[in-house]
Amino acid sequence: MTRATKTAKQERPTKPARRTSVEAEDIAPSPAEAQDPQRFSRTGWLAGILRERILNGTYKPGERIREVQLRTEFGFSNGPIREALQAIVADGLAERAPWHGVRIKTLSEQELLELFQVRLALLEYAAELAARNHSDAKADSTKEIKREMNAAFDRLDGTGGHPSFNGRLSQWLLTAAGNKALHEVWDKTMQQTLIYVNASFVRAHSRKSRALIYDLIDAIGAGDVAAARTAARALTAQTILDLGLKGSV
Repeated sequence: MTRATKTAKQERPTKPARRTSVEAEDIAPSPAEAQDPQRFSRTGWLAGILRERILNGTYKPGERIREVQLRTEFGFSNGPIREALQAIVADGLAERAPWHGVRIKTLSEQELLELFQVRLALLEYAAELAARNHSDAKADSTKEIKREMNAAFDRLDGTGGHPSFNGRLSQWLLTAAGNKALHEVWDKTMQQTLIYVNASFVRAHSRKSRALIYDLIDAIGAGDVAAARTAARALTAQTILDLGLKGSV
């Protein structure tokens, strides 16, 4: 036996077995990988980047996210990239298509209307709870969220680009509502619809929605439950109109 052959045989067991693309994407991290905090900080960071790109329209519905492009752009290994992709699939923002990897989720008009029906129910209830929990001590937070939203809308008006809200209104609303159980059912529905909400702001230049968002914030700040629910419904109806959807919630 030659020295080269002997060396190859000794090294072969340490090399990972070749997997198909489907098997590789579905495999769970090893216990050693799960204990690597640096790896999972990379995974979480990249998942956040992907979410932002989906929500701001960089990745369009139906578009494939290619692992090779992410490896080239970020210099990460396959593991963190696949785990980050799995995170956005779990969020409902993307889906796995057989033999085509991960694609941004595409919704039919009917599916989108049904999702907005759920969104409206959550938004109305959160607005009602937030209005009921109104107090003078929370007045500063109401002013602050209006300043932040105003700045984001001004940037949108000035650049014609994506409104940089980053879920801030949802965070404020959920905090004001004070219902922990609501948090658990909120994120997935709201993230899925936020792609289209942001698109509606860009399409309609945000003018009517901007006023309706302020109506919602003001109603909550005033502790007016009926007005808060009315503003939530009006805002949702305007978003559907701006998206050009046929139907109502």
